Amino acid sequence: MISLDRRKNHKWIFQKNISSTELMNAYVQALNDINNEISYYDVKNTLKNKRLYRGRSQSGNVNTMSVRFSQMCFYMFGYKLGNKFVPSPMTTNLLQMSNKISKESNALVNLFSMQFPQPYSNTSPDFNIYVGRLIVKLLLDERIEQKLYVDEIIWFLPFIEEVNLDIYEELIESINEYRRLTYDQKYELFKSVRDYNDVFSNVLHEMNYYFIRIFEAFGVFEAKEDISHNGGKLFTFIHGSSTKRVDSYKSRKNTPGYILLSEKVKKDAGKLDSKFSAFDKPLTQQSEGIYSLKDWLVELYEIEPLNYLNEIAPAFLEDKNIINIITKMVHCSKYGSSDGKEFEKSLKPAIELFRETENVEIISGSGKTDLLCAMRYSDDSVLKMNVDAKTRIASLQEINARRINSHLERHGAKYCMIVAPKFSSGVEQDIQGNKIVVLKAETLGAYLFKECSNSRDGFADFDIISKIIENAYGTDITESIQDLIYERYGTIV
Repeated sequence: MISLDRRKNHKWIFQKNISSTELMNAYVQALNDINNEISYYDVKNTLKNKRLYRGRSQSGNVNTMSVRFSQMCFYMFGYKLGNKFVPSPMTTNLLQMSNKISKESNALVNLFSMQFPQPYSNTSPDFNIYVGRLIVKLLLDERIEQKLYVDEIIWFLPFIEEVNLDIYEELIESINEYRRLTYDQKYELFKSVRDYNDVFSNVLHEMNYYFIRIFEAFGVFEAKEDISHNGGKLFTFIHGSSTKRVDSYKSRKNTPGYILLSEKVKKDAGKLDSKFSAFDKPLTQQSEGIYSLKDWLVELYEIEPLNYLNEIAPAFLEDKNIINIITKMVHCSKYGSSDGKEFEKSLKPAIELFRETENVEIISGSGKTDLLCAMRYSDDSVLKMNVDAKTRIASLQEINARRINSHLERHGAKYCMIVAPKFSSGVEQDIQGNKIVVLKAETLGAYLFKECSNSRDGFADFDIISKIIENAYGTDITESIQDLIYERYGTIV
């Protein structure tokens, strides 16, 4: 059987502050009901008025609100930076009545996006794993009947630090070996762990009382009774001095059981599993191209979920196929052809998502810029700009400011925006004093999605981007665009 290090402080740590999906949905709706000039007090009062929040005092506790918003972040509803909460694409979907994805598959993306390390979990840095992807893969595996019993979930899953093909195959074999044991033999396994009551009562509390029941309520999991499992007996672990935690399959039930994927999400789960491997290494703050916490948050909460949504709901926002345009652009910036042609072609429809865009022409070639864009404003004035697309390889090279300036002069363009997945540390030296800015493709994609999915006409505002550019010549404007996203779409909490 697979060897795992089982300790209370060496496991997946799941937040356990909100177990009710009704309350989680209410938090999401509260953000929609009030504008971004609010505080925890406003959210608290909105929930109290709906009788969905009761504080221990008449006024309620603001610190409790902060902790609960942290759990919303843990379950991928959005992220916090400073005092702002920025909703994820899944939360944006929940707030839009006309979305093209079911609420169950939308919540499946929340699950599939979960990983360790995680900004809102104190899980040990020893854990580097896509937990959501692993759980989905297990629940699709016919060798274990596409189901996981509660007792085997707490015995195996929270202690898996990483997963590859060999570890996964060993895990499948171990689960089947575990299932052949009697109830008493399994209990001896649990007891063999030092401080087993403390370890497994804690795991049960987090995994069974919160994680499983949250995703069951969202329609991702189904919990089934199996009175024959373990002879109908339950495992009981003592939490603290006297609180008992049992592996019952549902609250207030006294029988064992298991979880499986609901029929409403199984097809989409299969699509995600076939496209995105559970064996991939999750994104960390040490990953290539991640230079700050903001970069990490944008990737985790904006870009990766958009990739998942695009896979299971390609018709989402089908009027302009926004998700497909954005995810393709970001993908091509990293993995497009070495000559940069794929990235250029993918960047054109992305620029066309700006409301002001009148024309985008690809004019790449030896000694030429990549894109020439004409942006028309409400006063009928036209601004020309050049856009250079730099792929992963090209972004590592120096930027030739003299060549770019000759392009600006040739086309009568006001400035040049260079878009790439990453930039070398000396890029600002290359462009200093020139009408050139650089912008990471992921941040451009995140801004476009937020703008297009929240505007009435489905387009993004370029005017504010232009103002940022004109006030920041010769610099990297990535952080300024990230701040713009927080300012426009973050809620003060």
